[in-house]
Amino acid sequence: MRQKWFVIAILLLLAIPAQAQWFIGGRVSANLNIKEQSAGFTLRPDFGYTFKNDIAVGLNVVIDYYGFTRKADDNRATSLTYGLAPYIQYYFVRLGRFSFYLDGGLEVSRYTSPDTAYWRFIPYISPGLEIVLTDHWSFLGTLGRLDYDSYINSLSFSLDGGGFSAGLYYTF
Repeated sequence: MRQKWFVIAILLLLAIPAQAQWFIGGRVSANLNIKEQSAGFTLRPDFGYTFKNDIAVGLNVVIDYYGFTRKADDNRATSLTYGLAPYIQYYFVRLGRFSFYLDGGLEVSRYTSPDTAYWRFIPYISPGLEIVLTDHWSFLGTLGRLDYDSYINSLSFSLDGGGFSAGLYYTF
């Protein structure tokens, strides 16, 4: 049975069109809120596959860490969110080394803090820009995000720095 699946996997890899490419990379973002006395960072390593130069699918690993002051007792606390976020990107404009895309996906993550822990399901859509630096390296960035957070039952849209993320990607 294992040999059968191995043969099928090899045949699928051989059938991949020449235009398709694997990529690996990640994004980093930071958040500072002086009024709320919170600061944190987000790491999103990911990998994926580009089809026909206009559609890519991938998987993000979600790691968010924040330090904040609890309103109840004014003590410092931290929170950690971890999970996975499969996504699809559609490139709708290509102008030389610049490409514009829409990124949509579903983040499934676990939020933990000293007071609580819960699961979150967050479908989202983000506009983005890719700048091809070399044959193998690209810079990707998103600015803004439309999402729905299942835990707090909230639809949100941001075009400010809160929705900004940037990263480098290596294409094989």
